[in-house]
Amino acid sequence: MRPLLAALLLAAVAAAAAAATAAPRSFEGRRCTPPQGHRVADCRLARHGAPDLSRAAWRALRGAEVTISRRIDRLAPNPDGGGARSWPLVDSLAQPMGRLEQDDGGRFVLRALDGTPFRATRVNVRGRGCAASTRQMNTSPLVQVIAGRAPAGGTQAFVAAAAIDRATPAGAAALSAFGAQKGTGCGPSRREIGRVRRLADPNVDPFAHARLSDGAINDVKEYDAKPVFGNVVYFMSNTTNVSVGGIARGMIRVGTRVAKADYFTTCDPNSDGTLTWRYWSIRTGVAAKPRLYGWIPGRCPRGG
Repeated sequence: MRPLLAALLLAAVAAAAAAATAAPRSFEGRRCTPPQGHRVADCRLARHGAPDLSRAAWRALRGAEVTISRRIDRLAPNPDGGGARSWPLVDSLAQPMGRLEQDDGGRFVLRALDGTPFRATRVNVRGRGCAASTRQMNTSPLVQVIAGRAPAGGTQAFVAAAAIDRATPAGAAALSAFGAQKGTGCGPSRREIGRVRRLADPNVDPFAHARLSDGAINDVKEYDAKPVFGNVVYFMSNTTNVSVGGIARGMIRVGTRVAKADYFTTCDPNSDGTLTWRYWSIRTGVAAKPRLYGWIPGRCPRGG
């Protein structure tokens, strides 16, 4: 009987250990279960506990919407540009990315760093982003500029709030929404677990994609570096764990000094196994805010 009892005891211990390993982890009292397929999970945690929260979890835990979208229809004249409706676009370290302009006919133009113009069909204010300067985060909204013929279909960047013409109903509504947003831009700080390196272009697999909440495939070419806009790479407050395929909160250039702070050990099921995500500590060189944090995708090994 003793060998049998010992075997039963060992089996029970092994079962308990397996159950503990499989038990859902939690973040601030919320269950964090790994997502299955393209379904949106409330939250999930990376290997060392970095949280990846759904929009609903952000609202519940932070009392704030992680992103907004307010279309604008007119730029204000730039007093530093001779009154032209032309404003600089900058990244999270205040480095130039290009310009946002509006011609006499009211058409938006996204102008690359080399001066190449791209017709922009839509400009959306996306709220507060993540930048090394607190002043920049408070006075410059993150905007999404959609330009179909530009690489990756356009870009996101910071633009001065003064660029948005508040005399129009759309501009006034966008600025009001930006002012009301509490800000969720920069991710939580984490201990660096990897060596300091230079950020590389994610160069995601040509077959990489995310799936929207309805299962439709979403293009992810915007995750790669954008040479015409300063060779910037987006970093996210969320990943494909949210229904819009990731929420960009900041932009940094290839070559910026970074160190890995967390990662997922499996391929993202919402990308059908084509992407994985790493949480980076981004070195800014700014004493007041020496680190920014966010998710950047990478290729998932085939069969991973």
